[in-house]
Amino acid sequence: MSNDGPTTQEQTGATTGVEHILLECTKAVEDYRSGSITKTQAVLTVASQLVSAENRTNGTPGDDTTIQSYLSMLDESGEPEQEPRESGTLESPRASEISQSSDSDDGADEPRAKRIKVNPATYAWAASEFLLETRLHPHVARTLELIRIYGEDLAQAKRHINSSASAPEFPESEWTNVLTGRAIDLDHVFAGRYTPGSEEKVSERIGGLELSYRAPVPAKKITSFGEWVFAWKRASVAVTFAFPHRREELDAYGEYIIGLFGALAPPVHSRILDFDRAVRKRVGSARRLLLTDFSELADLKIQYIDACGANVYRADSSARDSGASSRRPTGGRQKEACRRWNSEEGAGCPNKASDCPYRHTCASCGSKGHKRHECVKGARAT
Repeated sequence: MSNDGPTTQEQTGATTGVEHILLECTKAVEDYRSGSITKTQAVLTVASQLVSAENRTNGTPGDDTTIQSYLSMLDESGEPEQEPRESGTLESPRASEISQSSDSDDGADEPRAKRIKVNPATYAWAASEFLLETRLHPHVARTLELIRIYGEDLAQAKRHINSSASAPEFPESEWTNVLTGRAIDLDHVFAGRYTPGSEEKVSERIGGLELSYRAPVPAKKITSFGEWVFAWKRASVAVTFAFPHRREELDAYGEYIIGLFGALAPPVHSRILDFDRAVRKRVGSARRLLLTDFSELADLKIQYIDACGANVYRADSSARDSGASSRRPTGGRQKEACRRWNSEEGAGCPNKASDCPYRHTCASCGSKGHKRHECVKGARAT
């Protein structure tokens, strides 16, 4: 007798697989509580086990409830207990400094407010973020890792670059965009070549508030292929300095843009410059993309380069409108000759020519100096 349902052996195998995954996740939590592994290792173990479970179910992703429950267990566990330090063991200089700082703070007249550090695992998107990062391109994952490292103390990272002998020549104010993964202002990079002075930082203190700003850089926008190549080469060197693994990606993107410059006529090179800005802006905002993910950027190519693109069509329409308006008489009030001024009877128009909403010209030939009934040309025509 046939039976369409799963056999007892199949049910037992599926149950065993699920139990194994749950046991591995629970073991990761217990190992973190005991201090044998770090929290990062525990989270990665849980995420990898659950991703493995998804792959076994035909790749269908489940909800975030399971991983969120394990993350909550890790949060509730707090920091793992540290082994008591035996007498005679060495204490790190950093720990000694923290201890001394705490002692000095206790004796201060006013207690210093301590900033509460929020656990990122409690963010609403934390569960899906852990699963997504396991599927990212390795170079994207490495970029995100370095952005987090630099972001821990961005000011220190910039100071270290300023004192590094291997750091490339680059506008100081643009290093923030480099280290945070945002789009670099190539116009600023290009303008820096023509700025003779250094980017001096000006600071002013108002009470307990310190305001810092830099002297304005002369505005100079990139308008040609050669100017873009110069700025892009400098930007590529700076990005590679902070993210060495992106060298191949940057080189491939540069060759792609150079190919577009060669394929399009010089009068429309401004479209390529706009397209490049839009691409780098999107990649800097959507942290899951590479500059070479051209399929994800196809809509921008249509919008900024193709003749039917929204930005191109809008620019062409504006140019046509401005050209037509320049050929029209200035002011809509001068389209028609004043009837009262041309009238043979009555007092004529009470307004001066400069104040009248209509033109004080002949209604027949459009010339000034005579009215319709005085027009010689009109009489000849009749």
